[in-house]
Amino acid sequence: MEYTQFLQNVSDIVVLDPRYRVPFMRDPNDIDVLQTAERGEADILCTQDGDFYDEAVLSFCATRGIEVCTEKTLMGRLVERYI
Repeated sequence: MEYTQFLQNVSDIVVLDPRYRVPFMRDPNDIDVLQTAERGEADILCTQDGDFYDEAVLSFCATRGIEVCTEKTLMGRLVERYI
């Protein structure tokens, strides 16, 4: 219960636009993930989904200040920064 409350306190609601289109995304379900990252002003999108490593997607994300990386890369950065 405390953890849920914590997440509610630190989270921002991101309202998705059903008209948002990314023509080069192969999986339509990934469009919501990408839109959430963009509208939520994410710095990093951590995923193992290979579709996000397509050059067009990486370029799209980079122009919006979003880095795509694996959890291994993210964990390595967190360890370097905080330990």
